Amino acid sequence: MSKEITALDERIEVSLSRIEAIINSFRGNTFTTADVLRQYSGGFYSNIDTPAVYSFNAQFGKILKRNESVLNISEVNSGVKINDDNGHPTTTSEWKPNT
Repeated sequence: MSKEITALDERIEVSLSRIEAIINSFRGNTFTTADVLRQYSGGFYSNIDTPAVYSFNAQFGKILKRNESVLNISEVNSGVKINDDNGHPTTTSEWKPNT
């Protein structure tokens, strides 16, 4: 009998100050979660056939959402269709800095 795991065992630490610096580099323009991930980790690759709960990209987007006030940003669109850096179709969110 398999046992369902309801909590994640590990966490990945992410630097909000680094994310903020990346957002600032967009100079007030709108940007996507994918844009931030490209600069944060050197590329944007979709997690094909991976549930959102295990997807690094989705988790990163949740970090942005949870920290909207700290990062002084607002989500303006979700589910924006794009291609990842390998050309695979995926979706992302679009953000804007609060002025």
